[in-house]
Amino acid sequence: MLVNPPEDDNSNSSTNSSGQIQVVTDARIVPIDRGIIVVNNTEKADWSNSAIDLIDTVPLPWTRGLFYFLLLSVAIVLPWSCLYQMDEIGRAGGRLEYKGDNIKREADVDGSVAVLKVYVKKGDAVKAGQKIMELDAKSVREQIYQSQLKIEGDRQRLGQLMLMKNQMRVQISTQQQQNQSQKLEKKSQISQAQQALADRQASYSLQQAEKIAQIRQAQQKIIDTQTNTLLSRNRYKDANNESYRYRGLHRAGAITLVKSLEIDGLTKEKKQILAQSQASLQQSNLQLIEQQENYRKLLQQGKADIERTKLQIVEQQRGLETIDKGGTIAVLNNDRQFKELQSQIIALESEINRSSSQLNYLRKQLDKYIIKADANGTIFELPISREGAVVQPKQLIAEIAPKTSKLVFKGEISTEESESLRSGEKKDVKLKFDEFPFESYGIVKGHLSWISPNSKVTKTLQGSSTSYEIEVQLGQSCIEHEGKCIPFKSGQPATAEIVIRRRKIIDFVLDPFRKLADGR
Repeated sequence: MLVNPPEDDNSNSSTNSSGQIQVVTDARIVPIDRGIIVVNNTEKADWSNSAIDLIDTVPLPWTRGLFYFLLLSVAIVLPWSCLYQMDEIGRAGGRLEYKGDNIKREADVDGSVAVLKVYVKKGDAVKAGQKIMELDAKSVREQIYQSQLKIEGDRQRLGQLMLMKNQMRVQISTQQQQNQSQKLEKKSQISQAQQALADRQASYSLQQAEKIAQIRQAQQKIIDTQTNTLLSRNRYKDANNESYRYRGLHRAGAITLVKSLEIDGLTKEKKQILAQSQASLQQSNLQLIEQQENYRKLLQQGKADIERTKLQIVEQQRGLETIDKGGTIAVLNNDRQFKELQSQIIALESEINRSSSQLNYLRKQLDKYIIKADANGTIFELPISREGAVVQPKQLIAEIAPKTSKLVFKGEISTEESESLRSGEKKDVKLKFDEFPFESYGIVKGHLSWISPNSKVTKTLQGSSTSYEIEVQLGQSCIEHEGKCIPFKSGQPATAEIVIRRRKIIDFVLDPFRKLADGR
């Protein structure tokens, strides 16, 4: 359909060779295809070129309707996706277990033993002190018998050693008394010898003083005689000189012969006096020598007596030392034997105590071969339930859940689904049990009570996976079905569904694009 433009004095139009109608304006010529509405130039005079082009390219009615429908859909869906929220569910696999620490009974034995009898089975209720299992304790009973025999023999040996110890104590006391008596006797002899030595030394001192006095008198006499002799010699010398002078005078005729002979007589008299003095001096020297010889003999005799007495004292002292050493050695030997007996007694007593401790230990070990429940509860695990089975040291015998414990769900959830769980909020949980299909039995409600602070890595054939341990507290103790309440049991497997977070629908749409952007 062709719409011709209205004629106007202010506008001009023409047709080009291709059959298009051209609108001539003051600024430019706008070509218009046939079948297109031509806008009056006066109405578009104030419009922009882009607006004119948009009006000129308006689609057909059916495409316009589709465009309006899509626009309306976007206007409705976009606000809805931005406002409406959906629950994001995380799933954790696990089983029911008793809350808290279960009581684990392990085989506290030294080696491999056989099981004689099993009194309970898994799931049974037990009371404190009730027998769970009995192990073969034949080897322990044999050790107890051998220990009892050894203790009895050691006690008999201890009695003999105690008797020998008492006898040795009496012998040591007797030896000490004998040594004391011999030492007292020797000390008395030494005292007597020392007294004799003192008497001899006193007598020797008196005699020595007397002899020294005599020697000094003789020495003084010699001095006096020497003085007289010297005077006599000088007098003789003077008289001799005088006699020589007078003989000279006589020869000269100065004096008479009588006078000369008189002087010679005086000289001879002086010579005789000198001879007497010399004889007296010689006699005094002989007396001094005699006194000195007597003094020497006195010294020799006195010293000999004193030395002999001293030797006697030394001999007596040596005898005392010999007695003392002999007695000391005898006492030391007895004391050494006594100490050896004492050491043997102490060692034997220690051995008896050790054997008694070993016996008590074996008796306690014998009690360990009878496994009993430590508290009221339920048998949670019973790895060994067959009589005749072999039990290894530290092997788990039974695991008892205390009576006060409650059943909780324990499982593991992937770290990718646990981000919001670590905030500490108690989130609601829905449990689906494998034994109770939820289509028939329904679901069991609970709430998240605990999540592990640290993750753990589990290696599988497909690779490693990281997860957190969680604990869910049940909202009920049984599940109802057809009017009956079926109680839960430990070990029942289940799957926990946890509302991790609430997300807007648009977030699900934008997540792939966000991951793509993060990947870049």
